[in-house]
Amino acid sequence: MCGVGGAWGEAAGSAVVKMTPWLMHRGQEGVGYAYLDGGSVKIGTPPDDAPAALLHTRYSTTGAYGVQPQPVYAKYRDLELAVAFNGTIVNYRQLDPSASFDGEALAKGLARAIWELGLEAGVAEIYRKIVGAASLVALLPWGLLAVRDPRGVRPLAVSNEGGLFKAASETIALDGDGVELAPGVAALYGKRISTWKVDPQPPRLCALEYVYFAHPASNMGGRLVAEVRRLLGRALAEEETERADVVAYVPETARHAAAGFAERLGLEVVDAVVKSRYAGRVFLKPPSERDAETVFRVVEKLVAGRRVFLIDDTLIRGTNLRSIVPMLKAAGAAAVHVRIVSPPVRWPCFYGMDFQTRRELAMWGRDVEDVRAMIGADTLRYMSMEKFVQILGEGVCYACFTGKYLHDIDVARAEREVTSGRAAAVARP
Repeated sequence: MCGVGGAWGEAAGSAVVKMTPWLMHRGQEGVGYAYLDGGSVKIGTPPDDAPAALLHTRYSTTGAYGVQPQPVYAKYRDLELAVAFNGTIVNYRQLDPSASFDGEALAKGLARAIWELGLEAGVAEIYRKIVGAASLVALLPWGLLAVRDPRGVRPLAVSNEGGLFKAASETIALDGDGVELAPGVAALYGKRISTWKVDPQPPRLCALEYVYFAHPASNMGGRLVAEVRRLLGRALAEEETERADVVAYVPETARHAAAGFAERLGLEVVDAVVKSRYAGRVFLKPPSERDAETVFRVVEKLVAGRRVFLIDDTLIRGTNLRSIVPMLKAAGAAAVHVRIVSPPVRWPCFYGMDFQTRRELAMWGRDVEDVRAMIGADTLRYMSMEKFVQILGEGVCYACFTGKYLHDIDVARAEREVTSGRAAAVARP
């Protein structure tokens, strides 16, 4: 998972740099750029007046943590390009056996396919081979290419104003005015302009984009993300049986869901759990750096002697909640009832999220009561799958909740592939 963006036109370099902070909620391990210079593709921070550029904000799902390997430069014969993509390619070694990670395989495979087959046929050839998800932006000497994953698992939007064409993972990075590319659609802007379809499949936008990953001010699936989260919170409250005095939430992504939950029950939302503005997103960090105790604080005055509903968007590993619930108890909360605005995550993600083995999941081999005890809550309840689907709809990927993947994936083999790729990247000098 990560954020990608690109621009073609006057002062494209400046436009891409300005996009960067609006995509860092999708990746914060590093930021990389590529740009066009005199007809050649170069890796590095673009000058303001670069006629074309692209960017990548890294949240690693393959390869080593703490490095910035994208955009990836590739050259085949006389064709050079740079690629930045969002997603995960499980079978990347089939695209290029020599590649060390999926982004490298995608760039090399794309360069070769375009050279041998032409642009449209080359892009189609690559996407026919991919198991996983990949929405990309690619910089070529004669155009900026944007391709939405055939199932639309990962988002991608475009805008074209005053001759400046831009593409980005989310509409918020396009001043909120971008138009979502439909699943399986490619767009080229440059010395020629064209759009075409690349094996479009029924849409399956990742459920976790709605729940917590995407920016609340972005539009996805034709819906404002913040409004979807508020609906989820209201739906979760409809089945509530416990009583509490206030509603708190795990900042920041559960804020809108907490508002909907509190509104439905007629309770007050309090900012009882506060987060350092400079800590970044905990779940985006490498595992060794996910230390919730250094990131969060509890405001004792807002919870002492009160029963608290604590709203969180998901419970994947339980990293944050294992710290926050005891902190609320230590601050004097009379009870902490944890409510999760999604069903239990029981399966790995092979489409762009960094939980790719079953053993790291809180709910793998455990039941709800086990997890409740693990985090120290008085009660724990998840959103029902039925209500979840009712709100998000059928055109959504629910694989991490159900184990029903969009491809025929051997889970054990895919887990080994991902972990071996991590180990190789760490071992490589």
